[in-house]
Amino acid sequence: MSTTAAATTTSAPLSDQAYVESLRTLYAKSPAKAKALAWELFQELQKPSQQYRLAGVFAEGTAPQAPHGDCEGINMNLYGNRVLRGLDFLIRVGRKLGDMGWAGKTFNAETGTGYNRLTPTTKLAAMVAMPHYKLRKINGELIGFDFYHCIDNSPVAPNIPVRSLNYSAPEHNNPLILPKTRDEIVEIVPEVYLGRVLIRGDFGWNLSGYFGLRYPVGG
Repeated sequence: MSTTAAATTTSAPLSDQAYVESLRTLYAKSPAKAKALAWELFQELQKPSQQYRLAGVFAEGTAPQAPHGDCEGINMNLYGNRVLRGLDFLIRVGRKLGDMGWAGKTFNAETGTGYNRLTPTTKLAAMVAMPHYKLRKINGELIGFDFYHCIDNSPVAPNIPVRSLNYSAPEHNNPLILPKTRDEIVEIVPEVYLGRVLIRGDFGWNLSGYFGLRYPVGG
């Protein structure tokens, strides 16, 4: 059984399921502390030795109301696809070299739309990898990879309600494998979300990685 430090005053270790429950209890008394501890959990699960716990934590999530505005992103791991493995490597290297790569997602709760945000230093790499795709620029960040989002049941176990992000709309003209990509997010505590990436294959959807989001940027 996986364990992590308790969110309460006890020093006894908790299972991830119990820990998520303790964070939600804590949120009623101290929302900021609960959100900070949930983000620390994501940072712990980002370590390769701890990534086996991601599926269990995701299963504890609930389908969230859509955030409205910019969310900060943290990459957990991307796998199962050559392009995704390459992106995972570039994101990790870019962060170490100085804040280069994926910054997060932005949601419009009223229209059910959104897009991804990249740091400005990603521009050259994006031009090389996607020479025919034009990123826009807002508030000093590069934006693109637009999506529609809504509440839906996941096609992959556990088949729980999630907020799904769909990249396949023709009007978005998304590059690479994005039209075959479906992101799903669940709420761990309010405004802190665990996401997973699904890729459509010949025989259905395949799980290909995880990421985290928190609203607003910086928590």
